[in-house]
Amino acid sequence: MQKKSKSWSVIALLSVVALVLPTTQSIAAPKGKFKLCVALGGIAGILGTLGTEGDPVAKAGAKKRGWAYYEVNNKLDAQTAVKNADLLVRQKCSAVIMFNGRPEVNPTIAKKLAKAKIPVITYDIGQPGWYFLGIDNLAAGEAGGEALGKLVKEKWNCQPDLVLQSQASGAGIVDAMRTGGMITGMKKICPDIPASKIKIFEGNGEIAVAQPAARDILAANPTAKKIAVVGINDAGVVGPALAARQLGSDYDVLAWGQDGNLIAGDNVNPDLKGSVLYFLEGYSAYAFEVLDQIAKGTPPKMQDKATNPAVLVKPCPVSAAQAKNIPIDKVRVANLAKNPSKTLYALYCPK
Repeated sequence: MQKKSKSWSVIALLSVVALVLPTTQSIAAPKGKFKLCVALGGIAGILGTLGTEGDPVAKAGAKKRGWAYYEVNNKLDAQTAVKNADLLVRQKCSAVIMFNGRPEVNPTIAKKLAKAKIPVITYDIGQPGWYFLGIDNLAAGEAGGEALGKLVKEKWNCQPDLVLQSQASGAGIVDAMRTGGMITGMKKICPDIPASKIKIFEGNGEIAVAQPAARDILAANPTAKKIAVVGINDAGVVGPALAARQLGSDYDVLAWGQDGNLIAGDNVNPDLKGSVLYFLEGYSAYAFEVLDQIAKGTPPKMQDKATNPAVLVKPCPVSAAQAKNIPIDKVRVANLAKNPSKTLYALYCPK
């Protein structure tokens, strides 16, 4: 089993992507004017195009409201994220949208921003005292599991040789709801799959980790050829599918992902039968539900946990065939920025 990661960033739903240079965009704020500040993850794939091109949806929403805007890039680096917090304080931000893939320093950042009395909305990574905005992880997991279960029933009469469960334990309750939810959803369709056939392993949400871990399990079960794969994200599911292909052409793999990072438009991974899209790059459209209340001086009650979120995003399960008709994230976010009163779910989730 692979060594577990100490940070949520390992489930950043990535495969092989490069760190990018920080981007800073700013609109000066006259005295007394509401100022929205955004601190992004800084790596392509975490939030769609947000890793490399900033947050055009947040910027458009701020402009529409006449707010000032300031943006920094956390670069998936703990020290940078802490330094950025100091910048946000000096900028006298009225509110902050935060995505920090190094959550071990979030308590430090939270103290700095709390001292400056700056409210924070966080995407998918919980921090006490920050409004939690994220996907309905349990619903997403169960929806993906049910979709995969239907394929398993149709093709194998609910009798797979193995079910590979590619978890990312560093995500805690999020992994339990998302990855565990897929098993729950699958067993709603195929309730008699024995527990002995479900092999749980640490995939870390990365192809590079999940692939060798799954290969070891398959090698230890040489007669197992009908393989179903679930996991916390697309990358964690594609890794085991690649492992099976690496071991031989006699494997039959049904894999269903989560997050949609590897399945849309002309970027539909051939190893995925489908995925549950979150439209992460469009989260900021939801953030204004909280931001508008803060700007009015009537902030909502604090809801800072994945189990009790301030804003819950609807999951969108799509088959590989459906995903081909959904444009890639760059196109989606550009269209949403033109009309930030919409959400990507409303614009693109198949009805």
